[in-house]
Amino acid sequence: MNTRELMKLETDRQKVLAQIGVRKNNNAGGDPRPDPDEVFTDYGQEEEDDLLGNAAKPPKPALPLNTIFAHELPDKFVPPDEIVEGVLTAGDGSMLYGDTNSGKTFFVIDMAAALARGVDWMGRRTEPGLVIYLAAESPASVRSRLQAYQQHYRVKVPNFAIVQNPIDLYDGEKDTNAVICLVAQVEALYGQKARLIVGDTLARLSAGANENAGQDMGLVVRRFDRIRAACEAHFMLIHHSGKNAAAGSRGWSGVRAAVDTEIEVTDSPQGRCAEITKQRDLNTKGKRIGFRLEPVSMGQTKWGAPATSCVVVGADAPEKAKVKRMGEVEGAVVEFLATHKVGIKKSAVVKHFDSRHPSSSVYRAMQNLVNLTAIHVADGMVSIAGAAK
Repeated sequence: MNTRELMKLETDRQKVLAQIGVRKNNNAGGDPRPDPDEVFTDYGQEEEDDLLGNAAKPPKPALPLNTIFAHELPDKFVPPDEIVEGVLTAGDGSMLYGDTNSGKTFFVIDMAAALARGVDWMGRRTEPGLVIYLAAESPASVRSRLQAYQQHYRVKVPNFAIVQNPIDLYDGEKDTNAVICLVAQVEALYGQKARLIVGDTLARLSAGANENAGQDMGLVVRRFDRIRAACEAHFMLIHHSGKNAAAGSRGWSGVRAAVDTEIEVTDSPQGRCAEITKQRDLNTKGKRIGFRLEPVSMGQTKWGAPATSCVVVGADAPEKAKVKRMGEVEGAVVEFLATHKVGIKKSAVVKHFDSRHPSSSVYRAMQNLVNLTAIHVADGMVSIAGAAK
C-alpha cells in the first residue's frame, strides 16, 4: 500500500471515529472521549475493518420501482390473508362466472352477506368487514335477494352497501374515482374496513368496450386493479360464461390472467356447483362447492300471484362433468377469429401468431377447436362458430 492509499485509509478511519463520537485526544486540556487506539483495543481490528468498509460503501440508489431483494426477505413466512377461508384472499381480485340463471348472483350475495355478518359460510370461516356491492346490472334484483336472505334467516345484514348507479370502468376515470371515494366515506361512516367489493356484472362495468379486445378490456382491468389497490379490498367481478362451455368465461382471456381466483358456477340436472378453477396463492384449485336454491315467499304481486325469491342452501357437489377445456393457444385463436366477421385462411391465422406460438401449436389448436365445434373449416378457410362467440 503506497503513501497516498495509507493517507486515504486514515482519513476514512477518522470519519468513522467522528460518526461514533470518538476522536483523537490531542488537546492539552484532555478530552473525555477515548483515544482511537483505545477504541480499536476494545473492539478489535475486525470491527475497525467493518466500520471502514461500511464507510466506503456508497448509499443505495433510489430505485424507480418498488423493489425488494431475495436476501432481504424475512425468514418467517406469512401465509396469504384470507377473507373467506380457502376461497378469497385479502386485497386481491377474482372473477366468478356462469351461465344465465345458473345461480351465480344468489351465490355471491350469500357469500358476501356471511362476510358482512362475520359468520361462517359453507363450513368456511370469514373475516368480517364492509361489503360494497356495485349493482350495475340490476339494483332491484340485488335488493330483493337480500330481502329474501334477511327474511329467511331472520336477521338484518349489517355492513352491506348496495351501489345503485351505473358504473363505467371503460370510458375515463370518473367512476373509478367515485368508487374509491365512496369506499373511503363508507369506511369512515361505519368505522370498519371494506373487505369485499363486488362488480355485478363485468359486462355492465365495461359497457361500450369490445369484450374480445385486449386494447379495451386492458383499460377495464387497469381500473379494476386501481380500485382494488387504493381500497385495499378484494374486488370480485361477476361475469358470464361463453356459449361454448369449454371456452370458459366470455371475452378476452387477459381478464382471467389478471385475477387471483376464478370460480365457475354451473347448473346441471345433478345440481348446482361452484368450482374454483384458478387459485394463485391457495391450494384449493379444483374444490367444488355444491348448493341449491330454496324458494322464499315474499308476498303477492299486484295481480295477487305469489311473489318469490330464493336463498342459497349448501348441498353435496355434483360429480364433475367431463368437458374438455380450451388451452391457451385455442383461446387465443378463438379471440382472434371473433374479431373477423368472415372466414380467413389458416395460414393467415398462423402468421398472426408467428411471434407468440409455433405454427405446429396453432394448427393443432385449430384442429382441437374443430373437434370442439368452436370453429368451422371449409376450403382452407376458418371462421368462428356461433357457439363460441
